[in-house]
Amino acid sequence: SYFGFRSSDSKEVIRHNHDQANSLKEGSSFVFKDWTLKTGYKTELLQEGINIMWFANRNDEGIIYHKYFNPIPTEVVALVLTAMSHILYSYIEVNGTEDASSLID
Repeated sequence: SYFGFRSSDSKEVIRHNHDQANSLKEGSSFVFKDWTLKTGYKTELLQEGINIMWFANRNDEGIIYHKYFNPIPTEVVALVLTAMSHILYSYIEVNGTEDASSLID
């Protein structure tokens, strides 16, 4: 997993996942490779999100309109980070201390 979430229904793992989700939302730490120093973007996750959304097949916008995606616009990066933030915050809000295994895949 990108964020160290574990899959289990044990109370220990559920607590770990809840604490991990809360620590990632603090100061938008989920964006950075080094969560403590808040340095470097977590580029693998950004790239995967961009690939899935705009480059999954030859009919996707990133392929058809390639000149607009070279280089990847800052607005696209901001959109993907916003979506990641929304998913993390929504999960915490809806599930509280429930199992975070849905964030693993």
